[in-house]
Amino acid sequence: MFGYAGNTQEVSQVLVLRVGHRATLVLLLLLIVLTVPGMASAGQSREISPSEAIERAVENDFGLCQARLGLSLAVLELRAAKLSLYLPTVGFALDLPDLTNNGPGQEIGASLTASIPVPWGSGSVTGGVGFSYNASTSELVAPTWNVSLSEILDLAHLDGRSETIHTLQQTLESAERSYRTAHADLVISTIRTYGDLLSEAQQAEQDLQTVDRLTTRLGQIEELAAQGYKGELDVNEARLLVLEAEVRAEKSAAVYATDLEAFGRETLGVEEPYRLSPFTLSTGDLVLSARALLAAEIPTSAISDSSTVIAAQQGVADAEDALREARVGVLPSLSVEAAVSADEWRVGLGLSLDLFDPERGAEIEIAKIDLELAQEKLGSARETVRNAILSLKSSLLSAVRSAESLTLETEAWQLEEQVKSAKRDAGSLSDSDWAEFLEEKGAFGIEAASRSTSLLVAHLAYRNALGMELDWEEWL
Repeated sequence: MFGYAGNTQEVSQVLVLRVGHRATLVLLLLLIVLTVPGMASAGQSREISPSEAIERAVENDFGLCQARLGLSLAVLELRAAKLSLYLPTVGFALDLPDLTNNGPGQEIGASLTASIPVPWGSGSVTGGVGFSYNASTSELVAPTWNVSLSEILDLAHLDGRSETIHTLQQTLESAERSYRTAHADLVISTIRTYGDLLSEAQQAEQDLQTVDRLTTRLGQIEELAAQGYKGELDVNEARLLVLEAEVRAEKSAAVYATDLEAFGRETLGVEEPYRLSPFTLSTGDLVLSARALLAAEIPTSAISDSSTVIAAQQGVADAEDALREARVGVLPSLSVEAAVSADEWRVGLGLSLDLFDPERGAEIEIAKIDLELAQEKLGSARETVRNAILSLKSSLLSAVRSAESLTLETEAWQLEEQVKSAKRDAGSLSDSDWAEFLEEKGAFGIEAASRSTSLLVAHLAYRNALGMELDWEEWL
């Protein structure tokens, strides 16, 4: 509330100076008329429903787009790796006649080759067939062929190729989790912001109604003052109430207009004027669904399938691999070179190993400590995820209780309004106190309307934490 100490003439001068706010207020209130749900016609601005807002947010979010592209890339990389492992590479070469000072050559050659990797080690089997033709003698040379194997067997990494597939599979699963997480977070944040904007719109509209109500009251007091029933102080007090209400309406209108424009531009990709479509949630059904969700046990998969725990599990797996490699580092490597053709065959073998490595013992001990550290991190990750889920569960329980108490709180406000109205009629409650009560009651109405949205957001967030599908379409 604004305060002022001085005579009535000075108060009047201050009021005259502050009338300039009204020009700005008129412009901002016009903006409210164009954007607040229910106050603009369809021809002036388009209406965006919650479902459309979520669809637009999904289409326009750069982070989600990157996650989607990352998922597509991981799918293609895994597919390419599997194809290269199980399908051969086939090539064809054609040797055309040479051009010389004696004219073109007469030899034409061609070859067909194929190569396929072996399922162990890092080598491959290669085969080829070729022929040549002499144009001057019309002689076709008998086809030649060969098959060869080139392999290096590292006894510590016999499944090297399957490790590559396994790594790419993990990358794909991680990309899928990243996309699901980004999509769920975007849906929840969009619903939350949409609800907040509706509350801001209601606040702006309520402030506008307060200005109208106090302006009407000011006219009544001025009329009574003209008849001698009210004094100049009463008139100035009523004017102060009007000015205070105008300032609040100006601020709430500016806040709503700014946030609405930012939401449309940054989230929805909308530049033209638009308005939000109010929605009504079935709070009773939502409370029942939330209660059933709260009564169920937290599944172990909610913890084990979280990205944080999976990353920690991968850390343990990597540490186990590192320890195994350190221990089997003493094993030799075997190289195999084999070839067979129409004329000959040959096989070559090689063996290599480290007879002594002064760092091997220290590397094994380091790998053991790394494994213990990774296991500790895994336990910490599980506890962190569990606490986060319990925190979301507590938030949902609080939202449920808040929604369930609305009936009693509404009855209490209605009863208080009857009491204060009687006091005002009896002259024991001033106009300023009555106006303050109406503002508080209006604020409760706005806050009560937002509780359903808060309950929905908490419900969706908890379902997401449990690894369940978001059922927002069922409620909106």
